[in-house]
Amino acid sequence: MMNLEQRQLCGVRRARMRFRIREVLDRNNTNAKRIAEALGISHQAVLKVLQGNSHSIRVLDALRAAGVPERYLFDPRSEHAMDLLPTQEEGTGT
Repeated sequence: MMNLEQRQLCGVRRARMRFRIREVLDRNNTNAKRIAEALGISHQAVLKVLQGNSHSIRVLDALRAAGVPERYLFDPRSEHAMDLLPTQEEGTGT
């Protein structure tokens, strides 16, 4: 289970990858608006996830299903997310 600081760091890392996420969506002929429509949620809700301000399970799963690689998502539920975060030795900026 991730602590609050680790979850925040996942959001920061995903925000840094948002343009790569959008590139993947473009290559797969979709975008944040289409994902929002398919989920029945607002476009802003999807953007909040892309910007790292939210960790919506539904949106993260939809992004994954749309072909976005796990290494761009920094999903706090993923066991791989912990591997992608810096260790104490590398520092977290705090």
